[in-house]
Amino acid sequence: MRKILYITILILLFINCNNSDKSTGILKNETTIEYNDSGVSKKEQKEYELKSILGKWAWQSEDKSQQFTIDFIKFSNDSVYAKYCSVYNNGAKLDCDFDETIINIRGVIENEKKLKVKFNSFFNAKNGLAEIIITENKELKWKIIDSPKGEFYAPSECILKPKVLLKVTGDNRVNLPFDFEEKNKLANSEKKKYLELYPQIMGDKLFQIKKIISENTEDNPDEIYQINNGNLGFDSFIYCTYGDSDSQTLINVKNNKIIANEALGYAMPENKTYQSFVINKDLTINIYDIDYNSRLKKILEKYQIKQDGSIAKIK
Repeated sequence: MRKILYITILILLFINCNNSDKSTGILKNETTIEYNDSGVSKKEQKEYELKSILGKWAWQSEDKSQQFTIDFIKFSNDSVYAKYCSVYNNGAKLDCDFDETIINIRGVIENEKKLKVKFNSFFNAKNGLAEIIITENKELKWKIIDSPKGEFYAPSECILKPKVLLKVTGDNRVNLPFDFEEKNKLANSEKKKYLELYPQIMGDKLFQIKKIISENTEDNPDEIYQINNGNLGFDSFIYCTYGDSDSQTLINVKNNKIIANEALGYAMPENKTYQSFVINKDLTINIYDIDYNSRLKKILEKYQIKQDGSIAKIK
């Protein structure tokens, strides 16, 4: 009788232990989350840290001429998949691809704070090596260990922050009036004020607008500015190209298509005069002819940006 009672007690204890395990949600050998006497395990810490960096992280140089973005797409077992976009020299070089499905960073998880990755550039440079470290400030440190063979524009080392927290000036649109002569003077004399009043578009948006321009023209812009058109149903951009001759063009874009464009400025050193412009608060545009020597100017033409996005000449 005692033997039967003893066996019954053991069976009840065994069943109770199994139920206790189920009630805590711990499925042994089926999950990477484990518990031990020290509290949270290393595997659980690793999972938490890595989930926290999914998404886009960005770095920008102090003069805003360079920007580097990493988009962490997924973690699978001990592997990481991501892509970067690097904007160099105000967009003169774009080490990017606008197709969000393309991955150019692959690597392994070394520990809960560190990734080791291989990367290729979008200029066909191959097999670069880098490490990505989660800092104590919950930022990311990118450091190239071995440069890829070929052309690339990723920074050798930088600290990235979550993109939503990256400090920007307003909404990065230029408030009117947009005075091209004033812009040039500030760029040469008061750099800080110039950057505040005339911020250039950067990053993914720069790549997108350059792509739209290249599909419709043969121009390769050196600078692109978005003007504040009063939140009309389209976006307005001024793009500048520099070389043997300089030019500035206004485009209105809707649904990733150019719906109107107008040449605003033009300069050729051999000529006695050049064309410049001002876009006023009421969305009228004055185009001037300016003498190189005397700096005297006269109005050549006037235009109006219409509510529907068209650009009409004012007679």
